[in-house]
Amino acid sequence: MKYKKELDLLKEIVKPIYEDAILFAIDVAFKGEQDIVTSTDLYIEKHLIKKILETFPNDLFHSEEYHNKTTIDNRMWIIDPIDGTSNYAADLGLYVVQIALYDQNDIALAFVYVPKFNKTYYAIKGEGAYVNDKRYLTIDKNQPSNFMISMCGLSHKKKDKSYFKKIIDLSITHKYKLRILGTMGLELTLGSEGIFDLFYSNVTNLWDLCPGILLAREAGAILLNEKGEPYQLGDENLFLCKDEKVKRFVLSELL
Repeated sequence: MKYKKELDLLKEIVKPIYEDAILFAIDVAFKGEQDIVTSTDLYIEKHLIKKILETFPNDLFHSEEYHNKTTIDNRMWIIDPIDGTSNYAADLGLYVVQIALYDQNDIALAFVYVPKFNKTYYAIKGEGAYVNDKRYLTIDKNQPSNFMISMCGLSHKKKDKSYFKKIIDLSITHKYKLRILGTMGLELTLGSEGIFDLFYSNVTNLWDLCPGILLAREAGAILLNEKGEPYQLGDENLFLCKDEKVKRFVLSELL
């Protein structure tokens, strides 16, 4: 297995660091009009970086709190210490700790820990996606005929909300099930598992995207941009489709 040493390290450190972090009282501060940061975010990111550097002293970092201005480069760890911070601060258990390793000009490793579900997801490029060490595929999820859509990124930051409006209108007209969880990492992870038929976002932060993107790719989900082409990092819009049928829906109804 490629990146076994890196994966074993994350399996060893992520859950204990999270569990240590939540022992302390939560301090909350605003870092933008709608964006908050908690002392838990800062603790987790700081200690993850410290532990990674003990094993890989030459590696680089791109992370939400301490290293958010760095330019993506090879052997770079991409860290979101808590994706879904507003949920976490409100004691809503929909959030994740997520990490990706960017190497050889692509996302090479993804790791997502979901405390509320007691689940750990990971993927290695070319070697599949796993939940609690069991490999899974997006199409494995069999569910009722309810078409379920999830969205993330509906905020003040971007003026163009056309795809959100289209999805909402279609959901009302056709009685689709619509979800907005407030944590892109969890939504991409659930999308990779096939729980959502369709996921849409206009978020472009790499710490939000990279872990879930690799999980989705390795699980066999179909990722498109606004041109109907295969999604690439840096594209403005992301559509995660469960299968070819959902892809045809996106191409005909949304693009």
